[in-house]
Amino acid sequence: MLYTPQSLRRGERGLTEESARELMARGLYGILSLRTPDGGAYGVPLHFAWDGADKLYFHAATQGKKLDCIGQAPRVSFCIVGECSVQARYFSTSYRSVIIDGDASLVETTEMKKKALHLLLAKYTPGHMEAGLQYAERALDKTHIIQLHISNWCGKHGFKAP
Repeated sequence: MLYTPQSLRRGERGLTEESARELMARGLYGILSLRTPDGGAYGVPLHFAWDGADKLYFHAATQGKKLDCIGQAPRVSFCIVGECSVQARYFSTSYRSVIIDGDASLVETTEMKKKALHLLLAKYTPGHMEAGLQYAERALDKTHIIQLHISNWCGKHGFKAP
């Protein structure tokens, strides 16, 4: 997993790797951008969980547009936007973001599906783990887990008011 803030046109806007990791861990959602089988574009907002290393996980139904896209073109982009506020007085916006490039695939084993669902539950419903794990167990056959193996990623921040 290569952190590439030097790839930014405006290098001074790069987040430190530590700050970018914090946003990956705590960000509430992101937009998964995919190529459709007919060559079009498709972006979909998703909850996600990061394993702390080089993978993100998303849950999905067992069929649908996301899966069709990944089946045809597994190379995807995922954008997480953290704090964001319009700075009208300065005609700008303050924000933090992370953009991830990688290959998406379906998790094949039940063990890995459970691990990914555990990460998602721990992130979004930490006070309801027992009930969440029971729910996840009942829904395993009706749930796919998408794994995004991160190739490279970059964090960026926008305007800060003087």
